Amino acid sequence: MSMVFQEQRNVLVPMRDGVQLAVDILRPTGADRVPALLNFGPYHKDGRGGRLAVDSVHRGVSPGAFHADEALDGHDLVEWIAAQPWCDGNVGMWGVSYPGITALATAATRPPHLKAIVPIHASADLYRGVVGLGGTASGFWMRADWGPRMAAYNLMPPQWQDPQGRWAKVWAEHLAGNTPWLEAFTAHPDDDDFWRSRRVDVTRIECPTFNICGWRDLYADCTPLDHALIRAPKKLMMGPWKHEFPDTAKEAPSAGLWEMQLWFDHWLKGVGSGGLHGSVQAPAVNLYVQGKRGHWRAEAAWPPAGTSLQTWYPGDAGALSPQVPKSAQTDYAYDPTVGMHSLAWDPWTTALDPSLPRDHSADDARSLCFTTAPLTQPLQIMGAPAARLTLMASALPLNLVLKLSAVADNGASTLITTGWLKLDGVAVAGEQITLPLPLRTTAYRLEAGERLRLSVACADFPRVWPTPVPASLRLFHGAQTALSLPVQAVDVASGDAAPQWGPLQASALASANDLGGAQSWNTSRELMTDTVQLQATRHERIRIDGASELVIDHAYGAAVSAARPDLAAMQSTTTVRFVQAAGCTELVARTVSTAEQTRLQVTVTRDGQPWWSGSW
Repeated sequence: MSMVFQEQRNVLVPMRDGVQLAVDILRPTGADRVPALLNFGPYHKDGRGGRLAVDSVHRGVSPGAFHADEALDGHDLVEWIAAQPWCDGNVGMWGVSYPGITALATAATRPPHLKAIVPIHASADLYRGVVGLGGTASGFWMRADWGPRMAAYNLMPPQWQDPQGRWAKVWAEHLAGNTPWLEAFTAHPDDDDFWRSRRVDVTRIECPTFNICGWRDLYADCTPLDHALIRAPKKLMMGPWKHEFPDTAKEAPSAGLWEMQLWFDHWLKGVGSGGLHGSVQAPAVNLYVQGKRGHWRAEAAWPPAGTSLQTWYPGDAGALSPQVPKSAQTDYAYDPTVGMHSLAWDPWTTALDPSLPRDHSADDARSLCFTTAPLTQPLQIMGAPAARLTLMASALPLNLVLKLSAVADNGASTLITTGWLKLDGVAVAGEQITLPLPLRTTAYRLEAGERLRLSVACADFPRVWPTPVPASLRLFHGAQTALSLPVQAVDVASGDAAPQWGPLQASALASANDLGGAQSWNTSRELMTDTVQLQATRHERIRIDGASELVIDHAYGAAVSAARPDLAAMQSTTTVRFVQAAGCTELVARTVSTAEQTRLQVTVTRDGQPWWSGSW
């Protein structure tokens, strides 16, 4: 028997500072008082739908200019919802990416009626997770992809346009009061007070928290770290996913929606075990161990029990061995084009078929590599690898990028994990120094016969902006340069048996308003100048109502030459068309980024006639 819902759209809810947020409320018809779930983010609630969705300030139907109190707004929303006559006082929050981050931030303010949250692909520390990987300068994601797209989304007209014309006043406020987030990203390249003020103290979270993330996601490292610090009842699910919902993932899809339902049923309704396979008080971890024999397993905690540290040493002949090598040194010339062949693992390439080859060896060929002999038994890495390197840089600025890969018999290299470090400020050109470099946490099993490879480079383009000057790196071998691996014996059963999932519910996540979309990713190398290029596109169509739809096209590119990293450039064009029976509003946002600056220009036309423009 299907449930019938009643909907209230664009209810204006006052916040403590006087701003108002537009809320859509969807609740069962005939129900008295029920729990509520809140999804709170910046991506325009209209057109996609939701159970209880909210437009952030200065976006969608919510009036006003941007302000940075989303955590307090979330707090006030939770308490307003709990006080409504249709709510029984139990409120949960959930969301993928930004709305998941908002759930963490809200929970840290401790709203009395927030009973549980489910943040998916989220982080309490945006700088660590994506803005400044190891302190390096932000590249493609912030300056050509998400950053420019948000510049366009934040200036879009409200998709719900009331007959009274309130929407036009709201849109005018957005156009007049908006400062593109790109401006903040470029003005704060380092981990300064701007980013520290936005860091969520997850130790303050008191409500039960179910963290979900993927090993290939932006926040693969942050989510387990956040989880370890949370003191409330908690659960962690880590799959082999990119930035996608577990039920709809291309690789090893899992019953994320089912587990969420169990979680909220328990903590909001007092029903069942909360999906914890036993006691709701005991932390539980469901994780996917990647590799040729990828599989799920349940653990009591992360990092799991039964792990020990193995030490491997890079040698001067390209060997990676458990024996300490003789003292020697190896020189490496900085190649700024390294990184293009890891794009298959990029969180945004979610449309890529996981069965296609994702060979990383072309990047290895331009890196300084150290490879083990074929393994005589499986090697299961469970946790965060770390390196200690003794090195000398000929010039600064310079980045240090480490990658672990599994190498097959045919030489194909599969990326396991990555670590980044900006050498400026910690090293002095021409002087020897020993530095620690952590890599992102992972769960990966190499089989007997495979080889483990550590690659050292000074670039990860376009993920990280390349440093501008030619340079070389000298690596010193011996006991002072080593790789430390947290490994787990493959026969250790350190937790429950593999989880017994409920049904996948991909269809429940689908929306009739989604009219389809597509991605394309094309890379090339121009041989005469040794220049690599990326050209990518993204297309979406969303139905708003029976008479209007939204069409979004994003085209972005990046290029750098081996000889002139100072001339690296990225560009993007985001076109948003709001098509209605009465006409068409089109917004175009164009960016061009170089090492010195990012320029943004936005134009709005209505039925082909100029309407508004801005540049930064």
